[in-house]
Amino acid sequence: MKIAIVGYGTMGKALAAYAQEQGHTIVAIIDRHTEKSGVTHPTVSKEALAQSEVVIEFAGSEGLEERVSLYGELKIPAVVATTGWYDRLDVVPQIATSTGASILWSGNFAIGVQLFYRIVANAAKLFNPFDEYDVLINEWFHAKKADSPSGTAVTLGKILIDNLERKKSSETARLDRRRDDDEIHVTSSRGGYTAGEHTVIFDSPSDTITLKHASRSRQGYLAGSLQAAAWIVKDRPGFHSLEEMLDEVLKS
Repeated sequence: MKIAIVGYGTMGKALAAYAQEQGHTIVAIIDRHTEKSGVTHPTVSKEALAQSEVVIEFAGSEGLEERVSLYGELKIPAVVATTGWYDRLDVVPQIATSTGASILWSGNFAIGVQLFYRIVANAAKLFNPFDEYDVLINEWFHAKKADSPSGTAVTLGKILIDNLERKKSSETARLDRRRDDDEIHVTSSRGGYTAGEHTVIFDSPSDTITLKHASRSRQGYLAGSLQAAAWIVKDRPGFHSLEEMLDEVLKS
């Protein structure tokens, strides 16, 4: 594939190297910090994307709506690995649909994480009849991660709420009060070098069951984003989640 990378931070640089190792061609690297070695354009534009078959972005959330609109206008499919925009999750899909864009997004492109989501969903269904079990989420990322909580933690909270009738909301902020019984507290730690660790804890007065996913490196995210790019280039207009791609793979 001929790939344009939007955002040339840690993940963008790792993606460029990994994609080329896998035989793909990087035709554009777009980042506002043009002093970075390898950057070809400062902003997303028709000129910057002229040679691209697909866009993969690990960028800041500012300007995402405008970028999605341009992807639709130019009919260039895009994989959106950008995080920190989940308060606009109702707006961006509408833009993709109205402009004819082909977008595949996820808060985490590691296939192992996607399978972990399904394990957590099934576990929550099992625990649903047993009110004595409370549930909480903890995540830990390296010190340089720019947002908190991660998209993965937010998604885990939604999965638990969808499958545990006694839970109605998640709280990601510091608590200076007693947590409500129908809340899930999501805590985040930033420090060290880990590529990401997420723990879901089901706890009762008599025992504790812990489910954990730990990333050893960023390779899982990179491989998943390339698989997503190969899927979205096959004429799939609209706003898609990585779950849709995984459903298709698991059914085949």
